[in-house]
Amino acid sequence: MIAWVVLSLIIGISGPFGSYVALQPGPRLLYWFIFVGVGILVGMVIRAVVHGLWGLRDFQRGAFLVALLATVVLTPPLYFLADAVFDHARASTPSMADMATFIFAVSLSLGAFRHSVADAVPHFAEVAIAVPAEPELPLIVQRLDSALQGRLVALTVRDHYVDVYTTAGQGAVLIRLGDAIREAAPEDGDQIHRSHWVAWWAVTGVEREGGKHYVRLCPAQRLPVSKTHLGKLEERGLLEREPA
Repeated sequence: MIAWVVLSLIIGISGPFGSYVALQPGPRLLYWFIFVGVGILVGMVIRAVVHGLWGLRDFQRGAFLVALLATVVLTPPLYFLADAVFDHARASTPSMADMATFIFAVSLSLGAFRHSVADAVPHFAEVAIAVPAEPELPLIVQRLDSALQGRLVALTVRDHYVDVYTTAGQGAVLIRLGDAIREAAPEDGDQIHRSHWVAWWAVTGVEREGGKHYVRLCPAQRLPVSKTHLGKLEERGLLEREPA
């Protein structure tokens, strides 16, 4: 719309092809508004065919082809429109060749303008929508009811089931612990006991009671750590390495 108005005003005021003397200001502006409007509408249809139906993606070849087809389609009717509207006592109708050259040049110019705008807008849009994506839920969490699906906290064996603790609650899945641990990816965690696995982000501290160690989890929960797994806590700086 803006391109149509601006281009029509520029051409209408300048009055090319003798239209400045052949038409009064009002009719001259109306003529060029119609001329440019029809050209833009036809150009849109031709671009849709060239880029959409024919699938041509190369800008230079596409713009040239659109301008060429627009020239072939628009030159005869717009030539006869000028011949009917111009006051021949004041100026003659422009030749068919002049009309074709003008349409071809305007079509190429509009194509270059659209390409420059389209090339700039995506970069702005990419910055505007570059927000962090929600992390994908581990498969073991996706097995729970939707109301219990949150960030994974811990896995605990209970009979033939594994209790799955998340920030949204607790659910049970009929699965072996080893398989549940594999399905805990991509959450970063580790097994701390033959019956327990914890996500490291949820560990808030380590406690020692009666010679045994426990990890405190968020939300409030405490799980035992077996001696064979104490090294994992030491490696993460959660537990001071005991002297030999």
